[in-house]
Amino acid sequence: MRCISWLAPFLPGMSDAAGAFDVLAESLGGEDLSQGKLFGHRCLKVVGKAFLVDFDGDLVFKLGRDAMAPLFEAHADLAGFDPSGKGRPMKDWLQAPSDDSDHFQIWEEQVRDFARKTA
Repeated sequence: MRCISWLAPFLPGMSDAAGAFDVLAESLGGEDLSQGKLFGHRCLKVVGKAFLVDFDGDLVFKLGRDAMAPLFEAHADLAGFDPSGKGRPMKDWLQAPSDDSDHFQIWEEQVRDFARKTA
């Protein structure tokens, strides 16, 4: 698994979700990858299923509950993805604030593999 140390190595001086999304889209590129919309926001899809979303200044990842649990323990500012804002987070989705990018790491292969398995 290739680990992306959040934004620092890829986007010097840039800490916004849109820039991070673009970097991840490029690094994850492949013939089964496409861009689209989820709830009106840019997303990446694999085999037609969304797995990464640029959502209101944050990045949202479809990781699965098992992969999310240790991340929640390690980073108090992470949250389940609740696009409705009504306290009902979507299962398997993690929302990461882009201002936390200096220490948050995500395994891009894990995100893409989970999306493929659930497609």
